[in-house]
Amino acid sequence: MESNSNRKDGLAILLAFITVVFWSSGFVFTRLAVRYFSPFSLGLLRYGTATVVVVAIGLCKRIGLPKAKDIPLFLLMGALGFTFYMILFNQAMLTISAATGSILGATVPVMTALFSAWFFKERISVVGWFSIAVNFVGILILTLWHGTFSLESGLVLMIAAAVSFAAYNLMQRFATKNYTPLQATVYSIVSGTLLLMVFLPQLLEELSTAPLEGILDGIYMGIFPSAIGFILWAKALSYASHMNTVTNFMFVTPLLSTILEYIMTKEVPDTGTILGGTIILVGLILFSYRSRIGTLLAHRKNT
Repeated sequence: MESNSNRKDGLAILLAFITVVFWSSGFVFTRLAVRYFSPFSLGLLRYGTATVVVVAIGLCKRIGLPKAKDIPLFLLMGALGFTFYMILFNQAMLTISAATGSILGATVPVMTALFSAWFFKERISVVGWFSIAVNFVGILILTLWHGTFSLESGLVLMIAAAVSFAAYNLMQRFATKNYTPLQATVYSIVSGTLLLMVFLPQLLEELSTAPLEGILDGIYMGIFPSAIGFILWAKALSYASHMNTVTNFMFVTPLLSTILEYIMTKEVPDTGTILGGTIILVGLILFSYRSRIGTLLAHRKNT
């Protein structure tokens, strides 16, 4: 039995690592693709491609259709996790590096926990609140490093994108009560794409002038970081005996994004990104291990 559990954990780790590599590449390829497409058109190109893939998988798996009463839920999830998130994300990547974007994107689990504490009254420990404060300091350093702050900045847009995706994660808790993770993912991606269809005329116009390189960038992001990435992540979570076995891999995303960005564009992160990013990652690690740290501190206090 233990051997079977170890095999499942090993498979979960492999799937999680592949997913994180795909997600890391998504930050870099977005930086490249926004040179040829507007944030709105790129969102539709990416998730239009993802929809083709997930619908094909859904048909093979015979997941069926959602109940009519649940369609508003999936439309909301599609708007939060894919429509609004994608527009904010793409707009942010016009002005920030892949490294900075991936660091801020990695704060989604913390924001999800904050939403859960607010809506579901889930308790956050002292260590958890301390780690959130550490994250906040790191974000301030990223935001204020160059001495300017603007509500129009890519940093603020990326934070807004992370908040939107955290809200999507929260809604997943309602969806997975009656649907499998695969069903919830497919229905949400399709819903998000339908909402992005208002940008179809703009996408068709930009496709006529975009180079093949830019089009392939968008298609790649739709297939790998989006469709396959989300499905592999759901699989990894289902195989893991402990959620941290999988979610801790999200800490690797900024490092992989930075390496891939340097390989593809030769762009090196500035001092503010390195310092602020390091502080944020420390905060994220503290947050991930908050229960273990809290238990250790309590044990030391009692001995």
